[in-house]
Amino acid sequence: MNAQPKPKPDRRQVIKGAGVIGGLAALLLGGGVLGWQAISDRPSETVPTVQPGQDPSLETLAGAAVSGGPGKDGIPSVDRPRFVAAREAGFLADDEPVFGLEYRGEVRAYPQQVLVWHEIVNDTVGGEPLAVTYCPLTGTVIGFAAPPGTPELTFGTTGKLVNSNLLMYDRQTGSEWPQLLGQAVSGPLKGTKLDTVPLVWTTWKDWRAAHPDTQVLSTDTGALRSYGSDPYGSYPGRSGYYVKGRPFFPVLTSSDRFPDKDVVIGVRVGEQRLAIHKDLVRKAGTVQAQVAGTQVVARWDDRLDTARVLQRVGEKWESADFLDSMWFAWYAFYPNTQVRQ
Repeated sequence: MNAQPKPKPDRRQVIKGAGVIGGLAALLLGGGVLGWQAISDRPSETVPTVQPGQDPSLETLAGAAVSGGPGKDGIPSVDRPRFVAAREAGFLADDEPVFGLEYRGEVRAYPQQVLVWHEIVNDTVGGEPLAVTYCPLTGTVIGFAAPPGTPELTFGTTGKLVNSNLLMYDRQTGSEWPQLLGQAVSGPLKGTKLDTVPLVWTTWKDWRAAHPDTQVLSTDTGALRSYGSDPYGSYPGRSGYYVKGRPFFPVLTSSDRFPDKDVVIGVRVGEQRLAIHKDLVRKAGTVQAQVAGTQVVARWDDRLDTARVLQRVGEKWESADFLDSMWFAWYAFYPNTQVRQ
């Protein structure tokens, strides 16, 4: 069923509802104060509709951008990330979410408590520029690298959202990229797709046990933020925005197949998409499927209590392009997705 939901409150109201007064003060002091003025008092912006049976075009997505509250770079990216060894990460509790990365021989953990305040980390991993991005409104974390033939890119936050998802811009050309899509919808690089690098959702305890030599993104970001508090709720204990309810910003199309905040594993192969309910992988252990004529398999990783997805390439199995996502967000970008539940 497709429907356009009623306008929702802005992120200022989300934070107020979470009751994180100190964190809000830190955000305002960090430069986002103008964006957090009483925008809830103005008429809500509307978004164009999607034709049934079609995924939204780049033009439709560009036209669907709405203000999220803070202005451009009001949520500042981390451009000089500093890392500490696992034994020095005393600011992390065992049950806190971290986003784990194994790439080019390096192992890193990006704490959710840091990324919730910054959303983008412009990093270098194994000598290659890599943007680690997180959108708390859609529960999506993705690593991005510039494709061959494209200049090295660094990213910032536009202050806008598409389908309630972070809209990034690159500082080299000013092109705009919805984070979940990973493709420029406007600007000189319109149509360009970024190369994706999967990260996994896990807890600090499990990641540390599996990777005792991991490096950890520290809270020494150069910005004043209330690290350790979350303006949207909490993953440990499951509370607030992350658990239930509708998205707070307009989306192009919606489906009641799953509750909006249910987590699916989104898989992209060629031009086809697959959503696998994460609980199905947890219970079954292994879920197999065909996407664009390619064999894919989602497997539960007991060590990290999370899912990974592989695809068959010739005689080998390689990591697929996959990510965790709230159902509403995956469907809003990909209404023609296949579904396994």
